[in-house]
Order: sequence, then structure tokens, then C-alpha cells
Amino acid sequence: MKNCCFALLFLMAFGLSGCKPSRPSGGEQSGTPPKQLLLRDEGLSQLSYVDLAHPEKNWYVPIPNGRDLQLVGRGRVLVGTGDGYEEHDIKTGNKVSELNIFKGTIAARRLRNGNTLLTGLNWQGKEGIVLVEVGEGGSVIKTINYPGFSYVRLVRETATDTFLITSDDTVFEGKSDGTIIWRAKLNYPKKGQHAWQAVRLADGRTLVSGGFSANLQILAPDGTLKDTLGGPSEVHPYFYAGFQILKSGNIVVTNWQGHGEEMGAKGTQLLEYSPMGQLVWSWQQDPARFSSIQGVIILDGLDLDRPHGEDKDGKLTPF
Repeated sequence: MKNCCFALLFLMAFGLSGCKPSRPSGGEQSGTPPKQLLLRDEGLSQLSYVDLAHPEKNWYVPIPNGRDLQLVGRGRVLVGTGDGYEEHDIKTGNKVSELNIFKGTIAARRLRNGNTLLTGLNWQGKEGIVLVEVGEGGSVIKTINYPGFSYVRLVRETATDTFLITSDDTVFEGKSDGTIIWRAKLNYPKKGQHAWQAVRLADGRTLVSGGFSANLQILAPDGTLKDTLGGPSEVHPYFYAGFQILKSGNIVVTNWQGHGEEMGAKGTQLLEYSPMGQLVWSWQQDPARFSSIQGVIILDGLDLDRPHGEDKDGKLTPF
């Protein structure tokens, strides 16, 4: 972090306090590691459950290409597919439900009202980013259009019923009528960023995984860059994708390493940072089981019988 005073404000936003050195000395550090992980592997098109304390419970199942994963209650996880979404049983990995009539879907997200939001681009007869809200069985409830964009990844429903959407080097907040009420540019001029995920924090700042910027970026309410979290070089930072803010305020993020099935020996693909920017825990994937991890949910302490979304602090909370 740039300075201790700013770090203290950031900690307060996560319900923490204190001031510590801002950067790790390198490598995996001490901390209380998570024990139960849901992981989405883009390189292998695979959904996995990993229990670090009981590996005999682990499972690995193939899934279609797509984006995002979410706890949706009844012991299920939802994954977006290229045709809609699938739901899988968390205990076994078995597919228990699917919707596959919306070809061109990029990502899927269960809303607080129980419907599902599908995301696409130049889709459903409209130009730009298109969000389709569907009910159970696929009935279309609402279509939302944000024209003028040529890229989209994930959408997050905010605590104020708007949507945070990542679009390459841009993150914006939109209303359900298609109005854009906030927009910011990410800061990394060297290459296209392909920003992945954004969540709003309690103090109005926005936390974004910057894709090829290989960091997490913290944007002020006016859209200016306030700080970044990333590194060290030993973990081979490459593309920061799906992340989760834990109850402690720490942030777990996936460090995707590239397309294809042979990326499992590259980088350390699961990283946990303190709000101060220290790498407090990391998990080295088994290259025989994983290639390039794109999404993560740390299940410890979460109620699998209830659907979850980000709350006003950006943390996963039942709804």
C-alpha cells in the first residue's frame, strides 16, 4: 500500500484496524488456511471441490466453457455456461439442474429475487452488453442493454440493486433501465486488461480484479485509482480473475495462467492477501489435477443451504 494512513482507512472499510508492513517478504506466509474450496478451472473446463483436511472428499467434474460460479442454496453451486447455466451438488459434483436454451451466454448469476441473470455481448438482437433476467424454466422476465461496449466478463448485483459490470479496461455501474450511473478506467497501460470482477465496498470504493494487470485495483468513488494489491514475483502474477472477500477482510483471488490444458505447473494460482497487501496464504495447485484456475469460493463458514451474494461490505452473505 502507498502509506499506512490509507491502509488504515481500507482496513476500517473491511471492519479491521491496525497498521502493518505493506509488502510480504516473498513466498507463502503463515496464516489460517481455508479448508474447503470450490474451484473453476478454465483450462480444463472443470469444476472441483477440494477439502484440504479431508482429501478423500475431493471431486473433479467436467463442465462446459463459461464464466462465474455461485452458491445458490440447497447445497448447490451454479456455473455459467455458453448456453445458460448448470447447477451441481457440492457434496458429489453431480449435475442436478441446467438451463441450456440461451446460446451465447458468457456468464450467469442468481439474483436476490430468485431469478437468474445471463450476460452476453451483441446478443438477443441487441448491440453491446446485454443482460437477460430469466425465471425458472427460462422464461424471459427482463432484458437490459448497455450499448457501446465490445467486451464483457462478470456482473455483480450491488446492495442498492444496481449492477457492477467489467468490460476490458472499464468497470461501470448500471441500473436495470440501462442507465449508466458510474464509470471508471483501470490503470495499467501496457496491455489490454480484460478486467474480471468488481465489488462495491461499504465506503463507496470499488475493488476490481484487473485481469492482465495481474493485480487487484482499488478505485475511489470518483473513479481514480487509490491502490493495488498483488505479487510477489515468486507466484508469477499473470491474470487476476475471480476473487472473494473473506469474513476476516482478507481477499482470496485466482491467478489464471493461460488457455489450454497444460498450464498447471505455472504460477501459484490461489492467493490470499490481507487488506494491507501482504500475501498471507497461497495454495499451489497440483498440475496433474488443474491447469488454469479462474474462479474460487472458499466455503469455510458459509451456509450451503442458502444462496449467497455480495453484501454492502463486498463479502459473501446469504440472501
